[in-house]
Amino acid sequence: MAGQIPIFVNARFLTEPITGIQRWSREVLSAMDQLIEDGVIDGERYSFTLLSPTLPTDLPSYRHLKLKVKGLMRSHLWEQIELPFLAKGFLLNFKNTAPVFKSNMSMQIHDLQTFAHKETHSSIFNFLYKVIVPRAARKAKIVQCPSSYTALEAEKYLKVPSEKWVITQGGHEHVLRFNSDDSIARQHSLAKGSYLLAVSSLNPNKNFAAILRAMKIAGVEAKLVIAGGTNPLIFRNQDLDVLSDKALYIGRVSDDQLRHLYENALGFVYPSFYEGWGLPPGEAMLLGCPVISSNTSSLPQVCGDAVLYCDPADDNSIAEQITKLCGDPLFREKLAVDGLAQSKKFTWRQVALNVWQPIEKACHE
Repeated sequence: MAGQIPIFVNARFLTEPITGIQRWSREVLSAMDQLIEDGVIDGERYSFTLLSPTLPTDLPSYRHLKLKVKGLMRSHLWEQIELPFLAKGFLLNFKNTAPVFKSNMSMQIHDLQTFAHKETHSSIFNFLYKVIVPRAARKAKIVQCPSSYTALEAEKYLKVPSEKWVITQGGHEHVLRFNSDDSIARQHSLAKGSYLLAVSSLNPNKNFAAILRAMKIAGVEAKLVIAGGTNPLIFRNQDLDVLSDKALYIGRVSDDQLRHLYENALGFVYPSFYEGWGLPPGEAMLLGCPVISSNTSSLPQVCGDAVLYCDPADDNSIAEQITKLCGDPLFREKLAVDGLAQSKKFTWRQVALNVWQPIEKACHE
């Protein structure tokens, strides 16, 4: 439509497997599409185009966001060289990186783990991020972070001034769309309440080995079930030799299978050293699964007073909370009720509004 203000989205994430960052990005796009449908975002005034280097294999159904597949390059080369010329308007970047030679854009920084804990990532990944992220962040008009903790990290490592920050948060209600599927539980004979659950990519930062050591200290009968994939090009090797007979690594599972695992676990354990937001604890709480979480980084903002907190560097601290969780059914019920209330404080609709409002303002400055 003539006279519309063009808004472009760096949609490279749509071509990638869904992990936390891709989940966040997809849910925000869907929520923005709904805001346009509801008239909250003026679809007559703005046009929205998703730019991708290749055709996504499972493109969500959008009513107001059109996809344009264009470019000869792939991955970071496409993003740095071709994307700035394709995005002839304001550009939204949802996935930690952005073109370093474009200023009319926003940039979502989910975490600064490559700066704070570089030992958890591969050398090439660290190199790329340390070249791209600081330069793009300083160039962008808006730097979006999911939590106040991440914003402070951005100021520390990237020297991003506070007037550029926007806190976007994260949502959790996507898990309610999933249909509980017990196939993976039946495959591994996982009865309701027989296991503790850990969900994430196999990144040493997630601290899975500490859960096993803590379970040994606590002397609990439950098994630890670990669900999640890994990417050796991103993360350094996670030592899977620690997976004793008390642990079961089931790899990547479907969304429907994951819902069943959450709903039937004795509890969810998340002793991560570092998180920019932390979707899994919120997902667990919304599905009534009591949570043990680290007391570090952004997690207290996500979990509030609705979880048991532990020191991720102290196996005895984790063990103490596992003992509390496993030993008292009434306490688990209270945690489940409190967790449900806490998780409902964060919705994807509000996240989309948090993303859009400063962009709308920037388009008219």
